Amino acid sequence: MSAEQIFLLHVTKVPAILALVGIFSRRRAHLCWTFVGYLVTVLVCNSLFSFWPDQFYTRWFWILQQGLLDALKMGIAVELSLRTFQAFPGASATARRMLLVLLLATSAALVGMPLHGIDNVVLLEWHPRVLTGTIWLMNGLALLITWYRVPVHAYHKAILLGFVPYLLIFATAVSLFKEHGLMGPLHEFAEPTAYLVLMSFWAWASWKPDSRPEASPAVVRRLQPWRAHA
Repeated sequence: MSAEQIFLLHVTKVPAILALVGIFSRRRAHLCWTFVGYLVTVLVCNSLFSFWPDQFYTRWFWILQQGLLDALKMGIAVELSLRTFQAFPGASATARRMLLVLLLATSAALVGMPLHGIDNVVLLEWHPRVLTGTIWLMNGLALLITWYRVPVHAYHKAILLGFVPYLLIFATAVSLFKEHGLMGPLHEFAEPTAYLVLMSFWAWASWKPDSRPEASPAVVRRLQPWRAHA
């Protein structure tokens, strides 16, 4: 691992820690526990990579942490969907069907991949397919929120606004870099830099005071009962 890569990892710790501190200081952790788990996993893996690169900057550990992060990203989409639509039976049923179809489609996309050269399969085939499935989940959730005009907590909106453009841009970059055989530079410099920007946005959003809800407090409690603890 180069000095530049280690520097980027250390810098990324700052907004990640600020985001976690902001979430707990503003009492928002209960609004999306899987997102808290995601940030903690990012911080732990970042520390292992940067402080002990000889032991952990390896293909096997990258595959392990990527699998954990991909699973947590899908968990975030599912939790946000359940929390957002729980007071809307029709929209909730549509959201559950959409999540089921997209999860099945993502699973189907992983079936039949070759098992030889497992490291390259994960890097070049498995991860892009899971990434695409996660994009479908996040975008599908955003479309349902827009379609049903469901009031969304600003914290939830910030999570989606961070993930959706980042995943779209990163998925496009993976396709382009893979086509031109430049996966190394993508994972060494381009992706960590973009991730630093993403973490900085979440750090800012985690400390941002709650905006005044558009609906009355009674309506907000009816539509978002979990928000009463905020």
